[in-house]
Amino acid sequence: MKTEISGNFLGLVAAFAVTGAALVLWPQGAPILTFAFVLIGWIVSVCLHEYAHAATASRFGDSSIIEQGYLTLNPVKYINSTGSLVFPVIALVLGGIALPGAAVMIRTDLIRNRWQQSLVSLAGPAITALLAVVAFLAAQIAGAGLLRDALMLLAFFELMAFVLNMLPVPGFDGFGVIEPYMPDGVQRLLSGKRLAVLNLILFALIFFMGYRIIMPIMAMIISPFDIDMEPVWRGFDRFHFWR
Repeated sequence: MKTEISGNFLGLVAAFAVTGAALVLWPQGAPILTFAFVLIGWIVSVCLHEYAHAATASRFGDSSIIEQGYLTLNPVKYINSTGSLVFPVIALVLGGIALPGAAVMIRTDLIRNRWQQSLVSLAGPAITALLAVVAFLAAQIAGAGLLRDALMLLAFFELMAFVLNMLPVPGFDGFGVIEPYMPDGVQRLLSGKRLAVLNLILFALIFFMGYRIIMPIMAMIISPFDIDMEPVWRGFDRFHFWR
């Protein structure tokens, strides 16, 4: 397995660092800088999420991963369907909903064991959860200020993406974890064009109607940890600065 990090991804990481520094040095530009910082950070995280799927699948025998360029962390390689990088970005920008993507096309027939197929599905959400923790810890180190608010919002989005992605719903990774253990007939029924259509319907329902359901679930998950959510809401207001 060979990983070649693309210049596009390195450029995103550099832009993420620059906009973070600008939030500290140029508070007058807080709204647009918060938007750019969180959005770029989100795109970076989706790339890492998809890379985790690809790297795990490649390790377990899917030779097509390297041929398709999924191990480059190049965001361009993750734009191949409506459920890929494009829709999660649109959902985040317009709806404030951190939807998981589905950009890496896995050849499960090349992966011998069912538990390995499950781990391939689990790898992406595991990275997303880790990034949520990293962003939260970075926010604590940053202290009070605009950068902390933006990092807390990014951590919140990562946590939301993890929660949604682990739902046992076709098209989401939570379903991918249990799918290998389902009867062959069920797997065939939920494959190909049927799955693509179902994904579009589910994404549309979540995008237009899911916010009222998602936020109470997120509040229930966060409440036991006694986390101050005020920085998240301040960051959210700046992220949607045009409202």
